[in-house]
Amino acid sequence: MIYRKAGVNDAQELAELRKKQLIDEGEQAENDIDDEMKRYFSVSIDSGELICWVAEEGETIIATSAICFYCLPPTFSNPTGQNAYITNMYTKNEFRRAGIATKLLTLLINEAVEQNYKVIRLHASEMGKSIYLEAGFEDSSGFMSKRL
Repeated sequence: MIYRKAGVNDAQELAELRKKQLIDEGEQAENDIDDEMKRYFSVSIDSGELICWVAEEGETIIATSAICFYCLPPTFSNPTGQNAYITNMYTKNEFRRAGIATKLLTLLINEAVEQNYKVIRLHASEMGKSIYLEAGFEDSSGFMSKRL
């Protein structure tokens, strides 16, 4: 198993796995979002707004994770307004419960620490919630966050 940062050339595979994730989480595939999804990954990875880590078995991506960075108006608890948001955490069914998501989550947290972010936020599916709780995230009105 290899863990690596995804590049623009991975956009198609990331888009396909994202669609599987959405369906696994109960969304209906009502629209064709292939072009938008591929464009999102290409542009966001290229700009650095999104950092994706993947796990590969052979030459196939079997798990994904991502962290995106954005800025909101400053608050007293976050004077810079900088935010990190974890998204796109997904592991193919046959590779679940092997610690892959936990490893990917650690890599994302390290990205935020290296860039001096103070808080990471995310929305957790019921399936993934325990991983975040074990990593020190707290559930708060539908958002989960971790102070760094």
